[in-house]
Amino acid sequence: MTGTIIPLRSDRCATSAPDAFDVMAAELLREGRAVTLSGARLDAIRAALSAKRLQLAAVIADLQARPPSGDVRIDAVNATLRAEAGTGLTYIDVFLQKVEGCAVRINNL
Repeated sequence: MTGTIIPLRSDRCATSAPDAFDVMAAELLREGRAVTLSGARLDAIRAALSAKRLQLAAVIADLQARPPSGDVRIDAVNATLRAEAGTGLTYIDVFLQKVEGCAVRINNL
């Protein structure tokens, strides 16, 4: 039934993040794991951000586990990568907080 209400694109055709979230949201609705489209979209965004957070945390752990290479330039690049990845992780956490705030507002409507 959801497929007749929400125009769906296959994952191969989803070219933008909103399209991808709509596909994920429609699946959540179809499976009964969400009640509203807005809630399903927020769940899809939350899931995507959480997955990216886990990936980035793994990259940071890998960078932190690397012993010094002995090459000053490589070690400087690794230090920069660690710092930038940490900044990215902070941004993801901020986005997750914003999603939670939106979810609270939607649930209170």
